[in-house]
Amino acid sequence: MKVCCKVVVLFALISSFNVGGAAQTASSKPPATSLQKSLEPVVLTTTVMNKKGEPVSGLRRDNFQVFIDKDPAEIVDFRQEDEPLSVGIIFDASGSVADQHSMKSLIKDLQQALRTFIDTSNQSNEYFVMAFNIRPQLLLDWTSDSRAIIDTLSVLQPKGNTALYDACYLAIDKVQHGRNSKRVLILVSDGEDNVSTYSFDQLRDELRVSDVLVYSINFSNTGFAGSALGTEGLEILNELSLVSGGTFFYKRNGRAITTSEANAIFELIARELRQQYTIAVAPHNSSDTGKWHKIRIKVGGAANARGEMKHFSARTREGFYLNQR
Repeated sequence: MKVCCKVVVLFALISSFNVGGAAQTASSKPPATSLQKSLEPVVLTTTVMNKKGEPVSGLRRDNFQVFIDKDPAEIVDFRQEDEPLSVGIIFDASGSVADQHSMKSLIKDLQQALRTFIDTSNQSNEYFVMAFNIRPQLLLDWTSDSRAIIDTLSVLQPKGNTALYDACYLAIDKVQHGRNSKRVLILVSDGEDNVSTYSFDQLRDELRVSDVLVYSINFSNTGFAGSALGTEGLEILNELSLVSGGTFFYKRNGRAITTSEANAIFELIARELRQQYTIAVAPHNSSDTGKWHKIRIKVGGAANARGEMKHFSARTREGFYLNQR
């Protein structure tokens, strides 16, 4: 798999990070379903960013244009609400992420960053925590107890091979059984996989038929320096985020993310999740229910007082398969 990463600069506090974007890829068709009378609206969780990489709130329905396979689509519902989330937090505890010496420092950084995320997020969120090396393990089931969530990370011990795809596949299924309608996965990994039962293509297809947002973060300082392993890992994390409408964060030049930078990343994710737009569009009557349909969103309309709207960009999942009523 070769995916081209595109680097986007965030705001000044974390301007040294890369936020990845990748080219869209072809997909396999889902299982055929029987034709029914009408097509369900397609619901899109949409993030709008300004040129500094900060989330933008307060826009109206007429500021958005949605395109399905390059054709304009009708917006049938629009809202911006700070709604509670069901969040799965997934940590890579394999030997490729950190050695025993550096893991203690990494855990401390992750605990502080996660505390920042929870404190900045909607206090009605629910969370589960999963870790993986040769297999996924649920460390903490659904809870809103921030202390329990943070303390859970202290059990992480880096060892063994990496079942990244299996862990993500199971996490997608679990988070969709959360009590809230908006579902998010936060994945901390270097992107390496060498023992999973599921393939990358199976994982990507599962993500495409879900409504789960993925935010992936590479804290590792291994596997870089232009190595094939490091580059492939970055591309994998980047595409998982892109497919879902989330974001991928990593540090350039083989340097690990520092504590203050980690806090900034997790705070940005929390702020973004609280300021997203929910846009429902009507699929075209001629749309093929067995076909993958690409989505594109543009932000426009009258410029605001500072003339900044032309610099706004919108991000959502890359496409959808149609559902029928």
